[in-house]
Amino acid sequence: MFKATWAARWFVVLGVLTFIFVLVINTPLHFVWRYVEPQAGRLPLKIEQVSGTLWDGRLRFAVPQLRDLGSLDARWQLSPLALLTGHADLNVRVMGDGVRLKSAVRVGLDQQVQILGADGYLNADKIQPLLNRNRVSVAGEFELNRLLASVNLQTRQFADVSGRLVYSGGEVSFPVDNKPIRATMPMLIGTLGMEPEKAVLNVETTEGQALIQGFMQQDGWGGIAIRRRFLDVLGQKWPAEATEETVIFEVSHKVL
Repeated sequence: MFKATWAARWFVVLGVLTFIFVLVINTPLHFVWRYVEPQAGRLPLKIEQVSGTLWDGRLRFAVPQLRDLGSLDARWQLSPLALLTGHADLNVRVMGDGVRLKSAVRVGLDQQVQILGADGYLNADKIQPLLNRNRVSVAGEFELNRLLASVNLQTRQFADVSGRLVYSGGEVSFPVDNKPIRATMPMLIGTLGMEPEKAVLNVETTEGQALIQGFMQQDGWGGIAIRRRFLDVLGQKWPAEATEETVIFEVSHKVL
């Protein structure tokens, strides 16, 4: 009799824990948001609306640094079993006009976020205001493949960045020796990787010739360096004597 009663208690405890677990993941997101909102101020995003539940939620947001992106819709589905191991596994989709992104994401209690293979698409028109700062214009489309990264939301530090970025090609304009150059860009392949204290994007032709290197440092500064070979690909001449590997244009800005 005692053993049966003791076993029944364990079933009651299990039932209570299951009830609490189901209640938490099905809690309306707008109820939880009031507690999370102060922490969201650390993100470079403007949250406009939240709906759904923790299990299956929706978020509308904007990126102040890229106003032409407009409002973006993010949707996610949460794997409840992963919560038992102290982290959250989510499938995330972001959609907007000329923008789309999907990825598996893991979020830990230490505010560490892992991006586990993101794929995306971006129309170049959406980043044109950012490029205008340097008198650069680009037409075409970008595709992101298998992006991996680890980001700490508290410190904004990142690590283990890798992936592939493909540019479709199109009409471009940029300054060379203070003179505007207009040309047709061929398809380009970008490879993302890590160097000490910064993430690097190396851009090459489809034949593997290095043209451009972009970078993002841990302190939020980003920049770009262009080799003379880039002008060769566009059929342009460089007036000064320089090898194909010579950097002829370099600039950096505080991005984040």
